[in-house]
Order: sequence, then structure tokens, then C-alpha cells
Amino acid sequence: MTESNDLKDVLKIAIQMEKDGYDFYTKAASQTSSEMGETIFKSLAQDELLHLEVFQKIFQNRMGKEEWDALVNSSNKYAKLSIFPKDLAAVEGANPDTNELDALHMGMDSEKEAIDFYSKILTQADDSEIKKMIEKIIQQEKDHYLILQEEFNHLSMTGYWYDLDYLGG
Repeated sequence: MTESNDLKDVLKIAIQMEKDGYDFYTKAASQTSSEMGETIFKSLAQDELLHLEVFQKIFQNRMGKEEWDALVNSSNKYAKLSIFPKDLAAVEGANPDTNELDALHMGMDSEKEAIDFYSKILTQADDSEIKKMIEKIIQQEKDHYLILQEEFNHLSMTGYWYDLDYLGG
């Protein structure tokens, strides 16, 4: 990734992915009947916004604030991403009676794809600052995956979400 256009394209895709992740987790939070489920999904949505801030630093340092503002505030799609589903009910195999489990499973799949995407970027990055930031985001995406997996396993076995202590709250 040596040219600024390559970096710019990758950042656009990453930004779109984080915006889609935020939308997915926000929607999942609004659709769950569990207070704990809502808390977890809202927490994951907030993390997606933090990832946007990381990309904002990279993008603004390389491309400028005006271009960043135009990009992040645009409703344009920069890539046809299928990492985060847009509509939980429209996903094939989603059952209206198990929306929480479906949302957790879809979140796990999405986080795995995000890890793969960012890992690919990491192998192409030649800037040490960008590598450090991407490594941090990969670790956070892995943490998201583990939270979702634990919640999925616990909810499917017991019918209940973990207590708030699980998130340190």
C-alpha cells in the first residue's frame, strides 16, 4: 500500500464497514427485548464509532479534514460490503422468535469477516503508525467476537444474557 489512493480506497471501505457495523449493532439493540442484550449491542455500536475515530486520524493526516468530513457525512456507499447485514429480519434463516440469537450469530460472522479484512490490510500496510492502529482494531474486533460468542453460548444454553459484571459495569 504505497500510493495515497490505495490508502484512501482502503480507508473508504473501512469507514463504510464501521458505519455499517454501528448501524447493525444499533438496530440489534433496538430490537432485543433484553436490557442486557441492549447494553451489549449498544456497547459494540459505540466501539464501531471509536474505530471511525481511529480512521479519522489516519485519513485526516493523509488526506485532509474537509475530505474526511465529506466522506463520513455522505450517504454514498463506497463499497458493496456484505459484512454487516442491513436488515436482521431479511437475513436468510433468521427466525423472528430467536432474533437475539440470530443477531449474535450474525454479529459473530461479521466480526470474523472484519478481522479477515483488517488482517489483509495489515499485510499490505507499510506505515508503522497505521500498522499499530490496525493491529489495535484487529484485537478489538477479536474481543467483539469473543463477547458475542460467549453471549451466544450462554443465551442458547440458559436463555439468559450474562450479568452486567461481564462487561465491567
